[in-house]
Amino acid sequence: MSKPGNPAWTKGTSGNPKGRKPQHFGKFLRDHPSIPVVLEKIIGAAMDDDDPRQKDAWKLIANKIAPDLKSQEIQADVSSHIGVIALPEKKDIDPTPLPSINDPSLSSPQKKLVATEKVPPEKDPPLSK
Repeated sequence: MSKPGNPAWTKGTSGNPKGRKPQHFGKFLRDHPSIPVVLEKIIGAAMDDDDPRQKDAWKLIANKIAPDLKSQEIQADVSSHIGVIALPEKKDIDPTPLPSINDPSLSSPQKKLVATEKVPPEKDPPLSK
């Protein structure tokens, strides 16, 4: 009766000693030429009230604009408690601005989200007494 498995393999020795090569999927996505068009479509879906994907688009956008807050432990002197909540110090952020949706480099067959003419606001009908 023979041993199960591949007879060329040695027990205790990896068949792939260098391991799997890193994929760098995030870098691939950031460098992909279609990313501006994809962002335009996500923002377009978020801004379109008739789009059934609006809720999902806003979830994607909101998670990148304001990520989930993480809890922090704060030390407080409870002997002088006067009912005030102490918040951590504000930190300035330096966000990289997104390209304008009207940027000509973002060419797409999709409709642009820009009004071609100024629409006057509707006046409220007079209230009847």
